[in-house]
Amino acid sequence: MPASFLIETCCGSIYAWSGYNLPIEAKLYGLNGGIDRAIVVNVFYVAVCVFAITAAILGPWLERIGPLKSEQLAATLFFVGNLLTALGAYCNSLTCIYIGYGIFSGAGIGIGSVAPIGPLQTWFPESRGSAAGLALCGYGAGSIVASYVQAELIGRDYPKTGQTDLGIPLTFVILGSAYFVIMCLFSLVLRMPPPGYAGPIPSMVRHHTQRGVPNGKKFDRTTRLPIESKQLDSALVPAPQPARPECVEMTLVESLKSIQFWMIYFMFIGAVLAGLLILSKIQTIIQNQLGGSPQDAVKMNAVLGGLNLLGRLLLPLSSDLLKTHKLIYGISLAVQAVCVGFLPTALHAGNYSGTLACIFIICFFYGGSLGMMPAFLADQFGASIVGATYGVMLTAWALAGVGGGFIFSAVYNQQHAKYPSLDMAYMWYEVNFRWILGPIVLGFFITLFIPTNVRDVKLPRVPGELFRLRLINDRLFRFTKWRGHILTREEEETEWQAYLKNSKIAEKESETHPNGVAAPAKSGDLPGSCELNSVV
Repeated sequence: MPASFLIETCCGSIYAWSGYNLPIEAKLYGLNGGIDRAIVVNVFYVAVCVFAITAAILGPWLERIGPLKSEQLAATLFFVGNLLTALGAYCNSLTCIYIGYGIFSGAGIGIGSVAPIGPLQTWFPESRGSAAGLALCGYGAGSIVASYVQAELIGRDYPKTGQTDLGIPLTFVILGSAYFVIMCLFSLVLRMPPPGYAGPIPSMVRHHTQRGVPNGKKFDRTTRLPIESKQLDSALVPAPQPARPECVEMTLVESLKSIQFWMIYFMFIGAVLAGLLILSKIQTIIQNQLGGSPQDAVKMNAVLGGLNLLGRLLLPLSSDLLKTHKLIYGISLAVQAVCVGFLPTALHAGNYSGTLACIFIICFFYGGSLGMMPAFLADQFGASIVGATYGVMLTAWALAGVGGGFIFSAVYNQQHAKYPSLDMAYMWYEVNFRWILGPIVLGFFITLFIPTNVRDVKLPRVPGELFRLRLINDRLFRFTKWRGHILTREEEETEWQAYLKNSKIAEKESETHPNGVAAPAKSGDLPGSCELNSVV
């Protein structure tokens, strides 16, 4: 876990990119008093796109080669990208910066972010949300550390005065080297658990074996008993826990063909869009729209990094405790919609505190949305393919960053040309925050219909059924022929048992041997067998 956190911290430095926008523009195009030209920010959007595409395409391959080789490849690409970015800054070549940070560093960060997720989901099967959230907290920590370090290395007032400390090229060389060493060193710790691993040994068994079994005994991770004796007092061995109802195991192809995957996909775009675009511009917003100093901008970037970190920690933990991700995503989208809707009003009124409060809340839920996603996908489609499904899901994050980012920049430049005076700087973002509200509201309504219960997915549809919805009280609502019906628990149970009976018959018929003798049933082969343990 600590190794994953530190690796993600290096990758999280991408969220401090807004601190490079003004310095690199000043280096390439000359000083202009620290006014944002909205040019260099596009490097961030390209890096986000390459990040997600790399994770999606290479996800299955990374699962095969293992986390060690994956992380070392990531460290090498990230290092080369930083060196090329330094060269581009030294030669005043924006193209070299795009290639260096946008392509090479983006690919390295994408691989480096995904590689630890799969091992964590299998090492901690009972706390998937917390495990992924704790590791991804590194992203928040990375943005905090990088915000201060890069400002000190470049020179705090460089965009306005041109005075440097070490300058932009050396900053990328130093930080790139540091990231390379940290990622390579801690990648040596990452590994997948042994076959049959069933999670940490319960404290009751551990306490009993410490007292009653001689030192040096090893445990069978599947049975959780000492290997040599495998005999413990039955009263002290916890009873097997029923599988969680949502523990469906699918292949990657089956997942991508399912409607719920694409519902989660478009919901995820709405959940991360506002936070991603705000983080890409936060330091320039602080200086241009809110009249803050460069020091204020760095502090606010660090604060957002902390809130990003807290969101990745607290929301996945809450989802583990409440046993639901869907509800928390719904709350996240609803709160973000309110905050984004209020932002234009706060900017127009010059309400510094109100603007920052909305931005803080948005970034908290942005971090939480990213932190919960691996566990959500593991519960929906299976932990064994979470690296691959998470990689594909990151293309939604890329779509929000690239599609949303370039629209954001185009609208910003249009408004800037229309209102060139700094006195009207609040207008530069008003239209942007208006259109961002649309995908967030759409994501909220999609969330209501995401099926997270195995029965919602497996139960056959009745004639004329248009859609179904699982209510907060865990009752199934079915809408047919323009009328709704809430199934009683008895009705739902009757339909479920009939489905299971038909599934058993179909399973036996499909596995009948040529001599007419049915093959023995296999545990877990029946559709919905994950829930079978708790309802049959």
